[in-house]
Amino acid sequence: MKRRFLFFSLLVAIVVSACSHPESANEKSAVNTGQPVPGDWAIVRFEAEPDNLNPLTTVTTVGQYALWGARNSQIYELLMGYNTTNWDVTEPLLAEAPPEISDDHLMYTVKIREGVKWHDGQPFTPEDVLFTFKAAGSPLVDAARQRSSLTDLADVQVEGRTVRFVMSKPSVYNLRNVVTNLLPIIPKHVFDEQGLLDTFSYKDIIGPKGKTDPKIKKFAEHFNNHPANRAPIGTGPYKFEKWDGGREIILKRNENYWGKKPYLDKIVYRIITDYTAALTALKAGEIDLQPRLLPIQFKEQTGGPAFDEQFSKVTYFIPSLYEIFWNNERPFFKDKRVRQAMTMLVDRQKIVDSIRLGLGQVAASPIAPQARDFNPDIKALPYDPKRAAELLDEAGWKDHDGDGIRDKDGVKFKFDFLGSSGSAVFKQLSPVLTEEFRKAGIQMTERVVELALMTETLKQHRFDASVLGFTFDLVNDPYHIWHSSSAAGGTNFENFKNPESDQMLELARLEFDDEKRKQIYWHWQELIHEEQPVTFLYYQMEPAAFSKRFQNAQWLPLRPGYDLTAWWVPTAMQKHK
Repeated sequence: MKRRFLFFSLLVAIVVSACSHPESANEKSAVNTGQPVPGDWAIVRFEAEPDNLNPLTTVTTVGQYALWGARNSQIYELLMGYNTTNWDVTEPLLAEAPPEISDDHLMYTVKIREGVKWHDGQPFTPEDVLFTFKAAGSPLVDAARQRSSLTDLADVQVEGRTVRFVMSKPSVYNLRNVVTNLLPIIPKHVFDEQGLLDTFSYKDIIGPKGKTDPKIKKFAEHFNNHPANRAPIGTGPYKFEKWDGGREIILKRNENYWGKKPYLDKIVYRIITDYTAALTALKAGEIDLQPRLLPIQFKEQTGGPAFDEQFSKVTYFIPSLYEIFWNNERPFFKDKRVRQAMTMLVDRQKIVDSIRLGLGQVAASPIAPQARDFNPDIKALPYDPKRAAELLDEAGWKDHDGDGIRDKDGVKFKFDFLGSSGSAVFKQLSPVLTEEFRKAGIQMTERVVELALMTETLKQHRFDASVLGFTFDLVNDPYHIWHSSSAAGGTNFENFKNPESDQMLELARLEFDDEKRKQIYWHWQELIHEEQPVTFLYYQMEPAAFSKRFQNAQWLPLRPGYDLTAWWVPTAMQKHK
């Protein structure tokens, strides 16, 4: 979860395009009929099943969407949330106010909100905040992704209602990466009912004891397999009700919520991996919101008087990027010339035009073009099979035995392309890549697994190549994905380990001057462009359709693009009682 920022504004326009009478987010907001009223359900399509519902260990976006939604508050909550004016993280949630920051940027002091209760009725306390950071910092807990952002956190101290975060060194990202916007707060009394971590300080947890002490090891094993990983207990406006594996996850309104209560009685996340089945379910009224239509569905299969009477269509912008990962430790992909060649064998503009039907832009950088730190001088490598062949020859990958497949040192250029069974992008992309690579003397074979297995396979680097999409904020710290420390169980799936890249990512974190930090990121993007550890495919627009009975259906520049805590349905139009 690397989506948080406080003092830099997310200056973004929500882009809405017209197709078969879609309504813009602003237009939809303007047709609200009367005052908001409680009632009804929203049934939302999930295209995959979460790996778990533990906010520290889930690596699936659908898991994150269910757990804390768009604005850091759904089942679980964070210390601070986004406002709706400029999308800064300035709205207090479990914190009473934004943190006080010391002059040397080494201490952040947070006062914890009083009167909040967990969904099981137990009081929320500052000890829960301390425990959450202890759990995330425990080296044997499956939270490597979060720990990559905790490297500068030296200690967490509790005194009364106050929590102090002590840093080992100043960093421009300490506030967003660590204090207010990294971790949803989890209940100590649920996840550590035996009090195994009670006698250990945060310093103990991140020190040598963290890997050797029997109690900490026992806690980590218990935490990673805790029953609450499938039945979460939070403080947010919605309570977990049920997880019917392979079918749906149901949340119900928390009638005792400490803050403003949502309107919808229930949110049902219906798991439908097949896009055709999902569209059929939408048209049949079995789901209310399809957040991600296929381009062909949006352009050609969701129109006409009957459809337009029931549903609205919209495209919305969330910074998102699809990439092909090359496992940089595999013999095929160790040489950057090979990785450059692989990119040049992919006709990305054709993919945008044919697969995305124009709903995207060829990507050249891990940073979104709308972001402040994007380097506009970086140009995507061209589709150039001839130059790609030359690079492969230079790297020693030639067809030495005349069988049509390149080889080097007795190793055939044959690799597996990993994808999840529910990924429409994988299904569409794989045959295109197979043919392009075949013509270049490279044999690619599909390897299809379930999403939960795929994410674990990626984390452990048990793959040759794969494709996956990422979403992120416009203001984003790339350290957690690209630093070599994130290769061990984190989200550096491509296994990219480059000392120069690491150094620039570390320097950027220590630079408080916006312009100087931007220059560091510009140079870093040049290095990534040269190394091509992944092939950046495209940034995309998301097309959606939803039932017209929902009011205040605004679309946000935050993942997942919608905030169901604000949606409501007029009494006369309510479908579920």
